[in-house]
Amino acid sequence: MKQINWGFIGCGEVSEQKSGAAFNEVAGSHVEAVFSRSVKKARTYANAHGIKNWYTDAQMLMDNPNVNAIYIATPPSAHSTYAIMAMRAGKPCYIEKPLAASYEDCVRINRVSEQTGVPCFVAYYRRKLPYFNKVKEIVAQGTIGKVLTVQVRFAVPPRDLDYNLNDSLPWRLQSNISGGGYFYDLAPHQIDLLQYFFGIIVKAHGYTANRAGLYDVEDTVNAVFRFENGLNGSGAWSFASHESAREDSIEIFG
Repeated sequence: MKQINWGFIGCGEVSEQKSGAAFNEVAGSHVEAVFSRSVKKARTYANAHGIKNWYTDAQMLMDNPNVNAIYIATPPSAHSTYAIMAMRAGKPCYIEKPLAASYEDCVRINRVSEQTGVPCFVAYYRRKLPYFNKVKEIVAQGTIGKVLTVQVRFAVPPRDLDYNLNDSLPWRLQSNISGGGYFYDLAPHQIDLLQYFFGIIVKAHGYTANRAGLYDVEDTVNAVFRFENGLNGSGAWSFASHESAREDSIEIFG
């Protein structure tokens, strides 16, 4: 198997707590270089993880001949820029979800992938977790009979923050960086699992609202959708609920 020599774009929380060690421990995988706009962050991360090369210029990382794949772990607003840069350099990229901060940026990424023939992947790791594979097996074997509908329910209380300080709120609550609210960050995993279980969603309609008024982006999302096989589903997401309403479920009716 050809060794994957990764170039990391971003060395923040996700890379530090999730990917940094794992990408160096998996057989056939090695972290060759890391990029951050901050000299201090790039150097510190490289030294902490034994990474030989660090950059504050993303193009220099892309041009490193030893790097043959790119991992993008920046906030979503930068995903399309770095993904397109990587694919035009002929290097496959692996992006933390969501793919991008807007529909238009997603289309641009897909178009460049098609034009260059270079693949681009989103980090939907839950497809490899045993219990989700068991659900897929149960559905495929018809253990619960014909699936009639599916419902997603997600509710969490708001984080304990000073919401009067808009400029210092987490980037997930700043639409110019995240694309929207927490839905953009959390729902992609659930929607991907639905498509893993039931196939492609071909129609969708939804509403968003800011019901609690704690911040500027939406805190409530409701949606209905239809899969290619004719199955209908619905989802309700609330990011400002009472603790007693906390829930994270996908219910399949057969």
